[in-house]
Amino acid sequence: MTILTGTVTDSALQPLPSTGKEPTWKRNLRAEMAMLGPSVQQLVWAWLLRQRSEHTAAAYGRDLREWLAWCAEHDLDPLTVRRAHGDAYGRHLEHERGLSGRSAARKLAAMSSWYTYLVEEEVLDSNRVRLANRPEINRGESSTRSLTESEARAMMTAAVHDHGRQRARTAAIIALMLTVGPRVAEVVALTMASLGYERGMRTVRIVGKGGKVRLRHLPELAGQLLDAYLATRGSTPGPVFVTASGRAMLTDAVEDLVKRIAKQAGLNHPETVTPHSLRHTFATLAQERGASRDEIQDALGHASAETTRVYLHAVKRLENDPSARVASVLGSTT
Repeated sequence: MTILTGTVTDSALQPLPSTGKEPTWKRNLRAEMAMLGPSVQQLVWAWLLRQRSEHTAAAYGRDLREWLAWCAEHDLDPLTVRRAHGDAYGRHLEHERGLSGRSAARKLAAMSSWYTYLVEEEVLDSNRVRLANRPEINRGESSTRSLTESEARAMMTAAVHDHGRQRARTAAIIALMLTVGPRVAEVVALTMASLGYERGMRTVRIVGKGGKVRLRHLPELAGQLLDAYLATRGSTPGPVFVTASGRAMLTDAVEDLVKRIAKQAGLNHPETVTPHSLRHTFATLAQERGASRDEIQDALGHASAETTRVYLHAVKRLENDPSARVASVLGSTT
């Protein structure tokens, strides 16, 4: 087995600047890795460090933790599993956990990526789960819920009228996510240095996947609510969105915040509203107001136009569904 120089631990995966609070995914992953030897545990952290962003590392860490938990539940050694075990896990994700084909396939891909890395590091001789059955994926479909214009307005109103000491922060986050459309990891990664001006406009510099930077216009609504929040936060350098103790917010906290505001806004099934829902909503509302697909792709930081097309397709497909036309014919006979 390849011997790493020095020691790679989970502490190397602290987001910058450090939150001071350990993310839940790291704590859970460490607990599930107890069955692995210290050398393999070290390689897990090294594998996660290879990911280009904290968000990707966290997602892979959560996916690996779930796989290790499944192995433990079935008395399996993760280092000796076969393709059949990968097949069984895929069925578990789809049929027992009820995940979409896309989500299940992503988790299987993350698991396989870890085994490929172990092969590269000479821990294993082959990746035996690489050819495990993966769900069929409809490339033109997205399972993420997108909000209507009235639902987005209700979310914005609920955020502005939120209660508690952090209501200004809540309003600023929801306004930013709805009017600019960043990923949740990009929101928590914003620093005070990310905010600026260019050509007379307020801007926000967003660092996306792969470290790619895109400069976005910060619209007046988001700017006003951000100013109101910064008046309470202060101008100290560091993360823009901080906790009451001054530490950077975690993505889990933003996800909980979004669901809470969706519930306060009176949306149906608020538990299905996620930060990614607000990103989808930005894309569809932008298209409805005349933005081109290329403009939306640039704004979202998508490497592929196909990804943007998926964002924009789902809502229009429902609105243009011919079922209403058929129902109108049948209804006229009653």
